Amino acid sequence: MPGPKIPEAQRRAELLAAAYRVATRDRLSGLTTRAVAKEAGVSNGLVFFHFSSREGLVLALLDRLLATTVLAPDRAGMEHLPPVLRLLHTIERDVEGLPPNRDRVALLIDFWVMGTQHPDVQTLIRKALGDYREAYVPLTTAAIQSAPDRYPGVTPASLAAVATGFIEGCALQVVMDPERFDVPAYLSTLRALVLPEARPA
Repeated sequence: MPGPKIPEAQRRAELLAAAYRVATRDRLSGLTTRAVAKEAGVSNGLVFFHFSSREGLVLALLDRLLATTVLAPDRAGMEHLPPVLRLLHTIERDVEGLPPNRDRVALLIDFWVMGTQHPDVQTLIRKALGDYREAYVPLTTAAIQSAPDRYPGVTPASLAAVATGFIEGCALQVVMDPERFDVPAYLSTLRALVLPEARPA
């Protein structure tokens, strides 16, 4: 007798988890409905039932990846710090989180490249990165307001763009040249740029 039927939402989540494993192992070029079906131990028809096509599967995986990777910065436990240090420590946290999540970051970069020729992918990534920048604006606004003489002509949006641009550059580095991505050295240099009294280690 067949076992109990798995709810569709759970089955879809399991298929996306299988798709993630395939994509991190074989890159996006190896992400096919057949590969996902084999990874999940189900029929190819079941993958088509949930995603309609390979493109539907790819977009669903990107949605899941963006929802769990490109997150608003974690500011918990920083309420007692001056605004400039809150901004600095938040950037540091996000950079320190890159090496342990290298597979996720690499897959996001694969999608980023794919987006140059796929408008739907480009739209999703642009929105996610735009939302990420916007999530930094309260931090950059507070930093500028706390020391306006230090930030002449700087807007919260431009400072947020520079902060997240630094993180995105680190993301490329951790994927392309991880052996030379020295997190303490990068963050020490960042501190030297942001805090006049700081010096690189």
